[in-house]
Amino acid sequence: HSEQAALALLFEGESNRAVAFHELNKASTRGHAVLTVYLTARSRVESSGRVLSSKLNLVDLAGSERLKKTATSGERMAESMAINRSLSYLEQLVVALGSKNRSHLPYRQSKLTHLLKDAIGGNCKTALVACIYGESTHIEETVSTLNFASRVMRVTNAVTVNAA
Repeated sequence: HSEQAALALLFEGESNRAVAFHELNKASTRGHAVLTVYLTARSRVESSGRVLSSKLNLVDLAGSERLKKTATSGERMAESMAINRSLSYLEQLVVALGSKNRSHLPYRQSKLTHLLKDAIGGNCKTALVACIYGESTHIEETVSTLNFASRVMRVTNAVTVNAA
């Protein structure tokens, strides 16, 4: 597999992604996007045949949508509710991982949380880029996003080298 093949898959996924109009966003994505890249490195110098493997998840989460502000109805409203439910499950997982005395981690609540099991609280380095509105009319969404980002910062992962 090559860099060109990976880029072709990325562009195919982007072109197949559903986008729709609502009051806050003329090109609102109607779901999350996840691109997972598996990398394997073999040493050309060492004769031990050591193999390192890595997994890179690139995740674009659809934004949380307040139905009152987006003025959606019908199919768009159902999509918004599904997006919000998925984000709620992700937040529940992040809160559970950030708790010191957690007894249950809800990885199986959604496909997204199950798919990101390694990245959130697992054997991966995790980085989050939070996109926020700069306008005062969207202060609720901005505060909510920053609170989520703050909770993600409290999650600790046990990163180890994946060598065979």
